[in-house]
Amino acid sequence: MTDFVNGADAVFPGTGHYEWTIGTGEVLWSAGRLQLYGLESAPARAEDVFELIHPEDRERVRRDMDAVRASHDSYERCFRIIRPDRDVRTLLDRGTVARDGTGRAIRLSGVETDVTSLVGRSDAAALGSVPDQPGADSSRIADAEILDAVFHQAPVGIAIWDRDLKFVRINAMMAEMNGLAPELHIGKTVKDLLPEVQNIDGVTALFEELLRTGGSRRDVEISGTTPAAPDETRHWREHFFPIRSGGEVKGLAAIAEDITARRKAQNTIDALLDELNHRSKNLVTLVLAICRQTAKTRPDDFLTTFQSRLESMSAAQDLLLKQSWSDIGVEDLIRTQIPYFSELIGSRIILKGDPGVVVPAGAAQALALAFHELTTNAVKYGALSSEDGWLVVTWVAADDGKVLEIVWQENGGPKVTPPTRKGFGSALTGDMLRSSLGAEISFDYAATGLTWSLRCAFDQTD
Repeated sequence: MTDFVNGADAVFPGTGHYEWTIGTGEVLWSAGRLQLYGLESAPARAEDVFELIHPEDRERVRRDMDAVRASHDSYERCFRIIRPDRDVRTLLDRGTVARDGTGRAIRLSGVETDVTSLVGRSDAAALGSVPDQPGADSSRIADAEILDAVFHQAPVGIAIWDRDLKFVRINAMMAEMNGLAPELHIGKTVKDLLPEVQNIDGVTALFEELLRTGGSRRDVEISGTTPAAPDETRHWREHFFPIRSGGEVKGLAAIAEDITARRKAQNTIDALLDELNHRSKNLVTLVLAICRQTAKTRPDDFLTTFQSRLESMSAAQDLLLKQSWSDIGVEDLIRTQIPYFSELIGSRIILKGDPGVVVPAGAAQALALAFHELTTNAVKYGALSSEDGWLVVTWVAADDGKVLEIVWQENGGPKVTPPTRKGFGSALTGDMLRSSLGAEISFDYAATGLTWSLRCAFDQTD
């Protein structure tokens, strides 16, 4: 145990650590704690420790300790000590309580920090603990208790640093943001604990500037990783202000909130707006191209054909919107293009494939138009134009999930003959997919029915 308390001083210089075994009364002191108290050797008994506490604070600390042993798992208090050289110092004491199986307190482990430079030698109440002085104003005690409750229960992070930029107090919310227990902050700087904070030297320079000028700074955004989540960049918004006592700046305080979720949401909105702008431009270009080509190749039924193709695009857009412009399932995309034949699915239209196979949002529009064109041709000339025909669409993620393969196979319809010319429909099911997606497309015009195949590099393992 002695190795532990002395080892802790090496990790947190400028602090003192102790272990109090309640059953035996034995108190182990670290070398750092001896220095804080100005002693060469530790007192033999726990009772002797109380004699080192300022007489005006002694009984209050006794009552605190009794309450802690009775029902608390951790504690925090501020009190004064009188060193052998009669120097009065103010200490911040924080610790935890170990209990046995029956709930009885068996050991107290704590760390003490000299905060005299922050609160002075006579104002232990500045950190939320009030000495039980004769004639003390009860309203002052109540106010201090309220302030202490606000400090610990506030839904924001609160921290206090001394002029050496070392933590002297921190609430649980701020400690959670930093990814470390509250007691591990005391006596350390932000740079010591969070070296991965972006522009940490700039943060330190800001602290030094505020200490020098006594100014405040609002809405400072800080980003970085924490020990609890080293692979995740988090974002905080903080407000810094000086702590003054006797007209002098004794330290700094900060109020902070974690805005990581808010930043991610805003980034998502910005990305969606950029994507929407990009897709809107592409969509207008595509609509104009479809309009021109439909008018050129289908002048007799331009309105009907153009409208059906726009409806195909609209259905794909609706699906993309529902998926927040992310990957969408192949089966979902196919179903949007055969809405008038949904009653045939399972009988004359067979969809066979892994429902987990998806296509990127950027490829969905081109594939939707291809499926629409294939469906239209199947209804007019192919398997779905007769009562005996049927259609099978299969898809699979091939090559270890890196390649998407889709096969559209018609059977039982009128005898198929290869087309003598290529219209815009052929472009939608062939050339457009080759150019926009880099897909391999093949057409097999067997007499028994058309087989259309697509092979495209869509990585399903991302």
